[in-house]
This record gives sequence, C-alpha cells and structure tokens, in this order.
Amino acid sequence: MTSPSFLTLNLVSGLAGAGKSSIARASGRTSISLDGADRAAVSGAIAGTGTRSEVMLEIHPSAVPLEVAVAVMAAGGDLVLHSEAGAIRLGNFVSVLDASTFWRDIRSDKLAPEPPQPCATHGEHDRTVADALVQQIEWASVVVINKTDLSTAAECADLRDFVRLLNPSCQVIFARHGHSSVSAWLPPRVDMLTWLQQSPGWIRQLNGEGLLASGRTGLGCVVYRDPRPFHPGRLASFLSDTSTESGEILRSRGLFRLASRPHVVGSWNSAGPTIAFEPTSMGSHDPESPWGQEIAFFGRNLDGARLTANLDACLLDDREFIGGPMEWRSLTDPFPAWDLNQDDD
Repeated sequence: MTSPSFLTLNLVSGLAGAGKSSIARASGRTSISLDGADRAAVSGAIAGTGTRSEVMLEIHPSAVPLEVAVAVMAAGGDLVLHSEAGAIRLGNFVSVLDASTFWRDIRSDKLAPEPPQPCATHGEHDRTVADALVQQIEWASVVVINKTDLSTAAECADLRDFVRLLNPSCQVIFARHGHSSVSAWLPPRVDMLTWLQQSPGWIRQLNGEGLLASGRTGLGCVVYRDPRPFHPGRLASFLSDTSTESGEILRSRGLFRLASRPHVVGSWNSAGPTIAFEPTSMGSHDPESPWGQEIAFFGRNLDGARLTANLDACLLDDREFIGGPMEWRSLTDPFPAWDLNQDDD
C-alpha cells in the first residue's frame, strides 16, 4: 500500500521588521505570503503550491495564529486545490521576535498594523502591538528570538525566560540575520491544533502545571484565586490606581466574576498596558464554570502578597456578598456593556 502524501503548512508570524521572511528563507522551505486569515485566502495560497510537500505561510502581524490554523484545517477539505498532496496537515507554528525591540513593544499600547481582513474573534480592529506579541508567543510551537546581534546576551536570556513563562512547551531558538546554529526545528505534533490549545502558560498555571514561578531576573507568575465576585467600582479603581503597586504586570489572563453581571463568567485578558474584559459562553451555574476568580499574572518583580491583598480589596465584602445577585445588579458598573446575544436571566 502506498503511504499517503501530505502538504505540510507551517505558519510563520511576527511583527513587521522582526525577520520572519528571513527565517522562512533560511529554513530552505518555499515561503508564501498570506494576504488574509480566512479560508479563501488560505485556499488561494494552497492553490499556488504546485507539487511541493512543505511550505511556509507568512501571516499578517495582526492575524491571530489560531484563526489562521482553523482556516488551514477548513481549507484541508478542498483537496482539489492540491490534489497532488492528497491531504493537508499543520506543521509548526513559528513566531519570530525581534530581540532589539521586544521589551519596548510589549509595553506599547500602539495598535498593530491594520489586518487585511476583519478578525473573526475581535470584529473591529483593536489589537495592539502587545496583544499581537502575546498571541504569537502563546500560539507557537517554535519561537525564534532573532536579531540577537543587536541585543546583549543577558537581554536575550531574559526574553527567553519570558517566552518560557508564556509558553513552556515551545522550542526556543536564537538567531541573527535569520540564521540559527540549530540545524532543524523539532518535528510538529500529530495533532498540532489540539496541542497548541493547551500550551499557553496561563492555562498551565491555572491547572497547577506551571514550570517557572519566578526567574533569576525577577520575571515570574502569580496566580490569584477567590470564590467571591469583584465589586465593579473597586476593580476599576484597582486598574487605574493600584495595579502597578505590586510590580510590572506584562501579561494577565484568566476567568473572573463581576458582581454586577452575576449570570456570566468573564474573560480577563491583558497584554502590556491594555486590558479587555469580555463575556464567555459559560454561565454562573454551568458545572464546568469556575467559582469566582482564576487569573494568572505574569510580570517582573511581582509582589504576590501585595497583588493578592490589592485584589482582595476589590472583592465584595461580607455584607455585600450576603445581599445576593439581585442587590449586586444595582452596583455602579463603569465597564463597557457586554453583548451577550442572549437573555441575562
């Protein structure tokens, strides 16, 4: 029996100027620039691969790697686009970071370049440079720290440690001018998409699987948990006035409860100086929903006791908690409304 042939599609992401095209060329694989993040764009790229067995798809800096991966899997059904290959599979997710500008960019609230097409999960373009960097790290099987010649060895090691905090499962490679002393990347996983969905460091930390609580240069993670919901006004005050008292928070992610919105679990998501709260599909009484707060904070010189105390001060006190959801709804809520697309009761 003849073994099936495959077209392996590797995704390469990175901010403009990070060197993702150089990395793609240095890999020796054919590189194709992807104009969009949807199935049509991916299908068009696949149609131009001819008889090649492996290619590199360079994705837009604002595209979410996971969304492109879903589009690749959807395009995999269009076998007529690449009949020579017979089947399509995901290869490595490669993210290229610029060692000389990373720490400046992760602290930036500047918007990332306009995406070629609207993002399926965010709608209007609101992704910052820091958002893009975090997504590129967390959804990667290989992270290439490029332009190491423009940064010190200590700064490169610091960046490596931060990458390993955000994604402890990825392979980290140092490179200059797109070239690395590592001859080859590790082979991709059989089910790369499923594996990547469990690879972000915040998921590992909340599951008790974090590999690095604190590093030698002050980089570390603090996990915050409490069953009580946040008081919206006090949480807003924390974010505007006291969030920096416990160290520099560079990334935070998790699930939380806002007392004024008692019937839905919220998604907590910060990258650099910006933070976004969005509703999840989980209801308060769903068996799989967490109680209260489960948030992982990544940063530098974090004081876990101080951060915990400041967040504790944002929770409902005993008197407020006893009042129950009907009373909680009357609390002044300064945060933007959530579009739940469903009844709140």
